[in-house]
Amino acid sequence: MIRPIEFPGTDAPTPALIAHIMERYHETHRRELPELISLGRKVETVHAFDPNAPHGLTQALEALIVDLEVHMRKEEANVFAAVGAGHSEGADVPIAALRHDHSGQEATLNKIAAITHGFRLPSYACGSWTRLYAGLGKLVEDLDEHMFLEDTVLFPRLEGAA
Repeated sequence: MIRPIEFPGTDAPTPALIAHIMERYHETHRRELPELISLGRKVETVHAFDPNAPHGLTQALEALIVDLEVHMRKEEANVFAAVGAGHSEGADVPIAALRHDHSGQEATLNKIAAITHGFRLPSYACGSWTRLYAGLGKLVEDLDEHMFLEDTVLFPRLEGAA
């Protein structure tokens, strides 16, 4: 059983906050998104002729995983590594790009919500479809928390330090 990772709090030192973001969100996204893509592909294939099926979901999730991986690598290589080395000068430029990435990720989440009819399962949904939507609900929560921590706690600290 995976133990819940405790959030260090918004007053935690910046290195602890970054470690939390990487462990709780980056690692989780990298581990769980491929599983969601696999489930999405299965549900779309098995229910190909069902108008309630999430047609186009796999493609949206595949685009999201690529976008998120690029985004997380930018954070880790540019911002997080600079903070770890004791530098935050010039952080405004990469942070502006990272904030822009968050807007694109929110748009993709909205597209996923539309494809899934607001994550509403039909009464006859199979186990895979049910697990898929539960996983998508967790993904949305995780991404919302991830972006909130960065946009409202971490990034303002770094922008103020530059």
